[in-house]
Amino acid sequence: MGKNIEDYDEIIKSTTNETVLKYATAGKEFEESKSKLPEGGVLTALTTLQKVLAISGGVGSVDEAEVKKIVDAEMAKAKVSLGNLDSAILDMINSTITLNLNMTTPSGAKKLVSGSTKKKETDRPLFQTLISDLLANNNAYVYGAAGTGKSFMAGVMARFLNWQKFELNCNQFTSPTEIIGGQTIEGYQKGELEMAWTNKDQSGQEFDGAILMLDELPKLDPNTAGVLNAALATKTEIGKLGFNKLTGEPNRPMLKNGRGEKLPMGNLFIYATGNAPLNEADPDYEANFKQDLSLQDRFVGSMYKVYADYGFEASEMEGSLFIFNHMIPLREAIISGEDGQSFAGKGFVSLRILLSMRRTFIEYLKIKNDPDSVLTRPKDLKLSLDSLLEIFTDKQREFLKKEMNYDEFVTVIKGKQEKTYKFDAEGNPILSDSEVEITKSQDLIKAYNATTKAIYLRDE
Repeated sequence: MGKNIEDYDEIIKSTTNETVLKYATAGKEFEESKSKLPEGGVLTALTTLQKVLAISGGVGSVDEAEVKKIVDAEMAKAKVSLGNLDSAILDMINSTITLNLNMTTPSGAKKLVSGSTKKKETDRPLFQTLISDLLANNNAYVYGAAGTGKSFMAGVMARFLNWQKFELNCNQFTSPTEIIGGQTIEGYQKGELEMAWTNKDQSGQEFDGAILMLDELPKLDPNTAGVLNAALATKTEIGKLGFNKLTGEPNRPMLKNGRGEKLPMGNLFIYATGNAPLNEADPDYEANFKQDLSLQDRFVGSMYKVYADYGFEASEMEGSLFIFNHMIPLREAIISGEDGQSFAGKGFVSLRILLSMRRTFIEYLKIKNDPDSVLTRPKDLKLSLDSLLEIFTDKQREFLKKEMNYDEFVTVIKGKQEKTYKFDAEGNPILSDSEVEITKSQDLIKAYNATTKAIYLRDE
């Protein structure tokens, strides 16, 4: 049975860009605004959608299944996304309604926002800020101490958007070929920027969009960094390059690759990380270069210092908070050091290490539960802990063990690993935290957040 179009809010949100559909079904409002648009492209698709829906004055009656079918078909033809909307449509949309990123909710996003009691990655201030920069077509640079989740966030964004992540590991030996492509002994190899720019990987597989992570950007030789400058600047010119007179589509920013080919840009967000501001050669990170001001200018207005987010880290350790509760005091002991001398130059307890220990714990339980496993002495958590502590001197290690209550942690590890667990259908152990462990983690979060004065882009 048919319904009024006003009843389709949820259908619209789950199947297409809500804003575009509104303009396609807005009756008189659309008729007045479409005269401002060039022929072809989005205008043609939206006009077709309007006619098919047979909307008059914003009100109509159509079958629910038919609406889904029409929306999917028409939006697939239009290929409307943030990167290829006509600038006139963008101006209209941005002045009235916040633009949705995707036609449909990607599978990765569903996993992030539903079905879990964990704190959402999408609620983090850093995530919210970076997605805002993506919408504004800015390049973003995030810097801070090791282990604060800078690289981790690139993966979160890629999963949420259902985009492909490309990564350039920056150092003094990074070559232009690794950035824009070039000839090698194995033939032409695409660079990371080239693949992200075109939304195509080395084999030619296409993606809906790409995030290019420039990891440890300050370590890049300033001369090589010049290769990035033009692309970083050109990327932000989308919507300012006019329209193709034949197709009505906006002209795309172009990148010249290692073969001299000019390639149009797809959907792209450039996200750089580092340990220090781009205009500083930080003494704590000897491999860092002081970058040219022209490179810094490509990120001005979108450079953020981040700190450890204890609340978020605890949520990622759900079911294994006993690890968090002992490793965070170890982290703080490493930072503070002994007699005013920090040990941070030797090592650090990063989010990556916490997650690695959690995976080790889960795999140990899975192997132990598998009667057919060939492993009789799998790696356990104690070995992970001892491996980390081994990088410190004997004196430092003795101090750190005392500060983190090493013996207690080892006892807890033994008890957890010998405990009997239930397993789900996929063979994963069903983990839970005791009230004592939850309370202890909450106390740690409050205590350590209170000791950090600057908490910009970190949850309080």
